[in-house]
Amino acid sequence: MSRLIHTWLAIPATLFIILIALSGSILSLETLNEAATAPKLNLGQTSLATLADKVKQDYPGAEQLTRTQNGLFLVSYSNDQSYGEDQIDPVTGLKVQAYQRSDLYNWMKNFHRSMQMEDAGRMLVAAVAFALLALSISGLLLMIRRLGGIKHFFKLAKGSTSQKLHIELSRFALVGSLVLTTTALYLSATTFSLLPEANSAELDYPEPAFVELSSLEPFFLEERGNGQVLPISHLPALKEVDASELVSLEFPYADDPSSVYTLETQFGLGYIHPDTGLWLDFQPHSSFYQISQFISALHTGEGMGLWTLFLGLTSLTLPIIGITGIIIWVRKRINSKAFGQTDSLNLQNYVEAQEANIVILTGSEGLSTWRFALEFSQALITAGNKVHLNKMNQVEEQYAKATHVFFMTSTYGEGQAPSSASLFLEKAKNLSLLEDCQVNVLGFGDSQFKHFIGFAKQVEALVAKKGFKQMLPLTAIDKFCQTSLETWIENVSTCLNQSLCLKLDKKKVSPFQMQLVEQNHYGDEVNAPVRILRFKAGTDPEAVLNPSIDEAFALTPDMPWPKFDVGDLVGIMPPGSDFVRYYSLASCDQDGMLEICVRKQLEGECSGFLHGLKEGDSIQAFIQKKASFRPAQDASSVIMIGAGTGMAPLQGFIKQNEKQVPYYLYWGGRLQNSDFIYEDNLSQALATSRLKQLRLAFSRSAKPQYVQNLLTDDAKDISKRILEGAQIMVCGSKVMADGVRASLDKILKQEQLTVSELEQAGRYVQDVY
Repeated sequence: MSRLIHTWLAIPATLFIILIALSGSILSLETLNEAATAPKLNLGQTSLATLADKVKQDYPGAEQLTRTQNGLFLVSYSNDQSYGEDQIDPVTGLKVQAYQRSDLYNWMKNFHRSMQMEDAGRMLVAAVAFALLALSISGLLLMIRRLGGIKHFFKLAKGSTSQKLHIELSRFALVGSLVLTTTALYLSATTFSLLPEANSAELDYPEPAFVELSSLEPFFLEERGNGQVLPISHLPALKEVDASELVSLEFPYADDPSSVYTLETQFGLGYIHPDTGLWLDFQPHSSFYQISQFISALHTGEGMGLWTLFLGLTSLTLPIIGITGIIIWVRKRINSKAFGQTDSLNLQNYVEAQEANIVILTGSEGLSTWRFALEFSQALITAGNKVHLNKMNQVEEQYAKATHVFFMTSTYGEGQAPSSASLFLEKAKNLSLLEDCQVNVLGFGDSQFKHFIGFAKQVEALVAKKGFKQMLPLTAIDKFCQTSLETWIENVSTCLNQSLCLKLDKKKVSPFQMQLVEQNHYGDEVNAPVRILRFKAGTDPEAVLNPSIDEAFALTPDMPWPKFDVGDLVGIMPPGSDFVRYYSLASCDQDGMLEICVRKQLEGECSGFLHGLKEGDSIQAFIQKKASFRPAQDASSVIMIGAGTGMAPLQGFIKQNEKQVPYYLYWGGRLQNSDFIYEDNLSQALATSRLKQLRLAFSRSAKPQYVQNLLTDDAKDISKRILEGAQIMVCGSKVMADGVRASLDKILKQEQLTVSELEQAGRYVQDVY
């Protein structure tokens, strides 16, 4: 059993283990470098009060002083020109150098955590960690057996070079891999809320009361503002704390009399009066929090000295262990004459029929799946079949002559049906097929999303429940992968005993040229740049900066300015790429311009390209309609919820609200003075009654809030509006949308309603990225 587990886990997992291990070793090198360059600060060498005073003298705009786990002291500051972060000497308080993580480190860290695939990637990394844990345990059992028992565990291995390397390196890396995998699984479990997350102490933000200072060290009082205060170097609470115990110190805002010092040390979190320096509140860290921090440090090696070096060496040995393991397995396969056999393809199946001998029912949010169904049906017709093609919502109760039924569908949102299949599951309960009729289900989607082919799986479950014969297993097509589609077509051809000639052309689109005429900048102060870009028609195809490398998207001079509405999508390919990025439109063609809002993503190829455009630059693009994301005409009111760039289409709908339907907008950003996009537009909309109410949440304000908090605060009003027939529109990141959905489900629970029910009724729509 141990050998079977070890072999069949290693085959699919080795590549991922190698990638994650190599990225981990690179991260450990950065950690070692930081630890080596960090100043050696002994306990009792300097107090936090002394250090904070020096920092404030050298950095009048200092906002926060932190000590990293590796021992670096950093000061975050702002001035009239910029926001920055410097490494300082903890003894002198002077600048050592500007501090910024390298782009390689940031990319590697994201890759190591999620392989650049967000939640889906985090789940994959967790699965790889579990596989490595199982491999370590099964490998230990196999090693003990091979070496002749536990008492011979440290005996030198015998065999080929690859076998000896595999065993010796595995023995060296065993402890490290066990620690890395168990801590990784713990961190993943807390990320996905499978285990409670250990947070630092939670305290209510205090209101500092006025204190008479005449009795407090009058010799040291100094003038500040309209009164006398103690200098930072003599604040009692800060004098108690050694600088080596610091985690972070947030300075009070100079122009906010209600703000206080927020101090977190290795032992707890507390607030300090800015004038007297006395503790206003303090709460020690819980044992659970300290244990959780220790587990995290065990995994990253930060602040762990030689343990970090050991983790780095362990990570470097894992790829060698994986490669030698594959070599051993291949040699065994060759020796047993089993190597070279082709495994059967894992395809998918589900089908439905009508009056024709072959029925194709399609569920599509846009046009991609429908276009493929059209191409497929034409190939079947050419082969001599009688084909019926329709939307899944048009499913009938029976198909008297159907021998094969195909269900082709995409998935919308959180595993829901696309608009043309929203009624299918209910109507298909009455579907009956001929006894020999075979069904096949084909699911289209993007594997980076959690609910990849989620609706196709629901269709498959229905087919199985009704006992229909399956032609092929459920097949998933990731991002219209041509290879996957070709393989599926070959298998269908075999099952039908027909030669299907299907040319897999890319989506037929009408590219057009547009020229940047105006742009507005936001978010630069918080290192989250956002651009509102406005384009008008371009006239010189030779001037475009992103000419297509695919003939299907070739630009010609006679291509007209397209028709589009607010909420539709514009597809843009960065230079040299054939992968399309989509952005929601904030304008319609009648506005005479095309407007989008783009946040620059880390390593974002297309967002980086768009942020680099200058006024007068021309690019090519195409329009994809998204008619499902529109304000309902019969809604009593519309509740709009968004965050970040999700504001763009929502404010576009508000601008079009000439009938003055009550629109209520909930929007979240970071800081009001840096990334409150469309502020002037919304003010004008409020003044002209196109917007009834505006509720804002900023996550980096003095009192951080998110849109979910606003929804909870307005729960009674929201519930009342929904009962009166309001529609809900959500636009923004998937993380935000998940939080909004959970909050609304809680609000609607007392009304015995769910978001899913609103969705089925067309009263809850979302545009999630």
